[in-house]
Amino acid sequence: MAEKITRDEGLRSKFIPMIVNEAKKRGVVTGNATSGWTIRKTVASGIKMIYVVRMLEARVEMWIHLGSSAVEFDESAGIFDHFYSKKDQIENAYGGELTWDHPGRRTAFSIQQDYYDFDLRETDKWNMWVEKMVNDMEKLDAALKPHYISN
Repeated sequence: MAEKITRDEGLRSKFIPMIVNEAKKRGVVTGNATSGWTIRKTVASGIKMIYVVRMLEARVEMWIHLGSSAVEFDESAGIFDHFYSKKDQIENAYGGELTWDHPGRRTAFSIQQDYYDFDLRETDKWNMWVEKMVNDMEKLDAALKPHYISN
């Protein structure tokens, strides 16, 4: 688990737009820069592609959440199970292992690439992280897209 340090809004407000700008320039899925620590884009009902930035870790993920009721949770679990049944195909297309269902979530599921060696304070590495996160989001989206459930 990453150590706890104080969030630095100044660093975040400079780094997040770098990801958004690079992703938009390359046509990679992205939302808009906001005052938050995530960049979210809805790609299907209950499914978002998200860049998550913390002070000492980051990730790109598909986040599955239809709501908090028991029925919505079951529907979210069904969508996750559908993707999980294609795990080998998805990871082969992605080019590596992914984290399936981030621990500690109660009503949502995720498929993600974690960066535990990320440190937002290391501004000299920002360009490398922007490139890596946008590349990985592009690969993650491409690996998952063929397996979306049609409504």
